[in-house]
Amino acid sequence: MFQATPQPESRDFMIPEGCPACAADLPVRVSAAGPSGVCKHCGWMGRPLITVTHKGLRVTYEGAAA
Repeated sequence: MFQATPQPESRDFMIPEGCPACAADLPVRVSAAGPSGVCKHCGWMGRPLITVTHKGLRVTYEGAAA
């Protein structure tokens, strides 16, 4: 009999040199609402777009909208 194991509601990752503002390591939390990141060095906040490619993960950031 198959028994489902509960999945965590969110997962935390660190993207080395991932901050687009200061190039510091960027902590990212991925939840059901999508990824979000806040740089502990400069305070940049955003929602990176994470795409799986044949070479690995690709992280991009959308431009700000006024």
